[in-house]
Amino acid sequence: MSAEETKQDVPTSLATDRSLAFAAAPRTFSGDFFKKMDLREPSRILRRRIQIVLRMVALCAALGLIVSFVLTPQYRGEVVLLLDQRQAKILDIGRSIAAIPGDNSALRSEIDIITSRAVINRVINKLDLEHDPEFNSQVRAWKKWLNPSNWVTRQKKADKEAEAEREQTATAKAVQKKLSVSNDGRSLSLHLVFESSSAQKAALIANTIAEEYLVDQLEAKYEVTARANKWLSERLGNLRQQVEATERAVEDFRQKAKLIQIDGGTVATRQVQEINTQLITARAATSQAEARLRSAQSMVRNGGGIEGSADVLSAPLIQRLREQEAEVRRKEAELASRYGERHPNMINARAERMDIQRKIGEEVQKILRSLAGEVEIARAKENQLQSDLSRLEAKAGNELKDTVQLRQLQREADANRTLYENFLGRFKQTTEQQELQLPDTRIIARADIPTDPTFPKKWLFLIVSGIIGGLLGVIMAYLIEYFDRGYRTAPQLEEGTGLAVIGQVPSLRTISDRPPEDYVVDKPLSAYSESLRTVRTAIHFSNVDHPPKTVMVTSSGPGEGKTTFCLSMARSLAAGGNKILLIDADLRRPRLARLLEIAADGKDLSALLTGSSTMEDVLRHDPLVSKLDVIPAFGRAPNAQDLLGSKQMKKIIDEVSSKYDLVIVDTPPILAVSDAAMVGRVVDTSLFIVKWATTSRDTVVQALKQLKSLDCRIAGSVLNQVNLNEMASYGDGYYNHQYHEYYSD
Repeated sequence: MSAEETKQDVPTSLATDRSLAFAAAPRTFSGDFFKKMDLREPSRILRRRIQIVLRMVALCAALGLIVSFVLTPQYRGEVVLLLDQRQAKILDIGRSIAAIPGDNSALRSEIDIITSRAVINRVINKLDLEHDPEFNSQVRAWKKWLNPSNWVTRQKKADKEAEAEREQTATAKAVQKKLSVSNDGRSLSLHLVFESSSAQKAALIANTIAEEYLVDQLEAKYEVTARANKWLSERLGNLRQQVEATERAVEDFRQKAKLIQIDGGTVATRQVQEINTQLITARAATSQAEARLRSAQSMVRNGGGIEGSADVLSAPLIQRLREQEAEVRRKEAELASRYGERHPNMINARAERMDIQRKIGEEVQKILRSLAGEVEIARAKENQLQSDLSRLEAKAGNELKDTVQLRQLQREADANRTLYENFLGRFKQTTEQQELQLPDTRIIARADIPTDPTFPKKWLFLIVSGIIGGLLGVIMAYLIEYFDRGYRTAPQLEEGTGLAVIGQVPSLRTISDRPPEDYVVDKPLSAYSESLRTVRTAIHFSNVDHPPKTVMVTSSGPGEGKTTFCLSMARSLAAGGNKILLIDADLRRPRLARLLEIAADGKDLSALLTGSSTMEDVLRHDPLVSKLDVIPAFGRAPNAQDLLGSKQMKKIIDEVSSKYDLVIVDTPPILAVSDAAMVGRVVDTSLFIVKWATTSRDTVVQALKQLKSLDCRIAGSVLNQVNLNEMASYGDGYYNHQYHEYYSD
């Protein structure tokens, strides 16, 4: 088929696609970011640009954290007090001290005690807070200088005492101002909080206030505990005598009644249990012996022998006699085959057999008599055990009556001992309480040295600044998305150029370390191989009546994977049984020979075009795929455009198109040089390669404009080196993760 005929066979749809491509050129950057946006697009944008959002969050959070460190910190020491109503009881008849009621008035009273001057003064004296500049302004140098009373060199003693009183009052007010005690109204817990510019001081003063508050409660308990301890000591003496008397009565009655306890019962009851167990076993043995005897007797009454019973068969002597009988029978059978019935040997054999049978019969009778004897013995043992059981049951009945009385005495003794032990425990508790009193309020959580200040709250600064950073990051993500100039989905490319996307070839960087041109041979069922076959199918159906047989592949600029795509596609189709020819028409920067490791011997496409080499000289065979032939290019041809636009080039294309199922021509980028346009005129159709997310949209449109101006036929565009994981975030369903089961990557 000639190039002119091919031009005439180009369908009108392709022409329409080309016109749409360049009609859309002026609106390449017409804001497709906002056009046709569905409700899922914002989430996809954030998922794609999450790194930018996270960086802005981190940056703003760091700035907020720096500001929080610049401000003067304030620390809080918090102590949790519990008004414990579980007071120690004495004799279960009252309390040593009445418990604090749990109503609001009582809680309010305790709060007033904690914040009272009495407790605060103790804390001031203990920690010497009068000389702390934070609580006593008179200590500050500038305050002393401004105080007129300090101008008088000599003061009276009364004035000094009044001054000291005023300083203590001012200090107490300063401490009270930074002290707060609260209750949530749902519990008996009091939260004592003290604020200070020093973390150590905040915890120390809070703990000291709580301790001094508890000391006030201890003094009232000491006297009450002492009186209770004295009364318990007297009562314990009487209880001890009662316990000794009742336990002595228990032992005397036990010895008199001769009641010996074993595991919670008497000797007689234990013997009754043991003999009862033995009796049950004896009855079972008797039943078993009687059953064996009845079975043997039944065999005799029925006319048979008891030779078949288990007792007979298990007897060792009978087993040996049976073996001898079998041996004699065998011998008798052998003699019968040689002699007559009256032969002496036959007579002796029969006599021997009958003698053995007689012995067996005697042993069987012995076993029968033995079974009868076993029955008699079992019955005698059972009767003896029954007699012993009756005797012991009578004895156990008498002991049971004494046991009832013994238990009554034991319960009385146990009750006295329990009462004595309770009083003894109470006595020990009150003795310890006398030495160490426990207040009604206890500290359930002491104030630890705070590690973080309450103001400024760094986490709050961090959260607020992080939220601001997140908002800025989202705005920046949308702006970056708006100004993104690369094509990332097929709809973007089709809308921006009007050219149909006939294939999306995935990137292998995250899948395999092997070169794509080798990977397509190793993995013919992979997604990468399938994408190449999809491109071939689209090329074939671009003109159903006259399917293209020569295809030129070009791109906007270098580095878009054009040569790798050509070689991979050629190998994929050749491995499928097609006869493919791959021509490296990049006479300025050839790469195909380097990929296939073809030595530069000067016999390449430029030599073929100049006539210095024949087709047989320049044609090479792919070492991996047998049906793939290659015409390489080696050096930089100075007149590459003239050679590719010559009649010889058209002649070569026409010649090889009739010999191969598909001819793929790899050409230089169209914006770099116009060599591809020369080839595009002589081939059936062309493919335009666009590198995913990299090639500028303006560059693509400019390249397509140039191809149109040179009257090149384009079957469609191919998105190359597509990152499938990132493409999924753009909502493109192509190569969805659910499709992976169809591939063998």
